[in-house]
Amino acid sequence: MNKLLVRTLSGIIYAGLIIGAIFAGKIWFLALLILFAVLAVIEFEKIIDNGARGTATTIRQVLDVLTAVSVVCVAAPWVVPMWLFTAAVSLCACYVLLRFILALYDKSATAFAGVAWSLLTQVYIALPLALCFTVYSDTNYNWLLILAMFVMIWLNDTGAFLVGSSIGKHRLFERLSPKKSWEGFFGGLIFCIACGIGCYFILPQKIGFGLWGWLGYGVMVCLLSTWGDLFESLMKRSNGIKDSGNLIPGHGGILDRIDSLLFVSVGTFLFYMVLN
Repeated sequence: MNKLLVRTLSGIIYAGLIIGAIFAGKIWFLALLILFAVLAVIEFEKIIDNGARGTATTIRQVLDVLTAVSVVCVAAPWVVPMWLFTAAVSLCACYVLLRFILALYDKSATAFAGVAWSLLTQVYIALPLALCFTVYSDTNYNWLLILAMFVMIWLNDTGAFLVGSSIGKHRLFERLSPKKSWEGFFGGLIFCIACGIGCYFILPQKIGFGLWGWLGYGVMVCLLSTWGDLFESLMKRSNGIKDSGNLIPGHGGILDRIDSLLFVSVGTFLFYMVLN
């Protein structure tokens, strides 16, 4: 099958899964974010092992995955059962202590580095997904904001690709991503700003951004999407790999698809808290 067709079809399925979960409600969207956390942490562990930064023991992998799930669940005290919320908070509270203690029994030369990488899985992957759900579940209208966030991320990618592949000549960040261009960046920026204007006129004003707020949000999404993608490129190059995995045909692994989301979710949380 044509590679472009495979990439297009898998992209449609991926986007449809996200949109469906957003519309379906809190439980379904939380389940999707937990799935993203589990898959992303597993991929992250494999990337680190490939770069010989730390030997991933089964205990470490299980602890990292369970903690990532717990961090996401901590953002949903009114959605998950109380026993699950209590267990999630307890595991998060004990995580650092347990991880440090486990390192004492790791006889490899990378025991200390392994602790640092484990902690990074929570900061880089789990925390942004938890903040994403926090915004989603705050009011009855915020699912629209999260939907707009995803649409802007996708439009930024689309605009950057269309403009960059057509007229891109000036490299944006050649050290990490030789194909990215300034022309593509501004193409994505225009798409995001246009989406922000559309959101102002289409979405309920109860979200509370206002026109300038939506314009600023569009700029922020473009910047953080680009930086998120570049950070994952840095991580992959530092560990000698091209793709984080092969889970999504034509797109690579789940980290290749949510790298922008991880940065934009944090920005969206901060933006939302400031303007509300």
